[in-house]
Amino acid sequence: MLTRREKDMLKQQDMTETAAAVLHFLPADKWVTPRMMTRTTGVSEARCQLILTQLVLAGLAKDNGGYGNKFRRCQ
Repeated sequence: MLTRREKDMLKQQDMTETAAAVLHFLPADKWVTPRMMTRTTGVSEARCQLILTQLVLAGLAKDNGGYGNKFRRCQ
């Protein structure tokens, strides 16, 4: 049986892998919505929104206008 810490570590690993997949499929040449990324990655729209926002905060993606509705990868 996993401890709480081990479960948290697995969740973190899963989130990191999911974020890497979202970043991989995020285009640099056009703006996309979280819903479009959901169709591409299979990740839920809410989770895509969270990951895309985190990628913007990390400087790996851009948010068109700062409203959180369109994103693209930094070149």
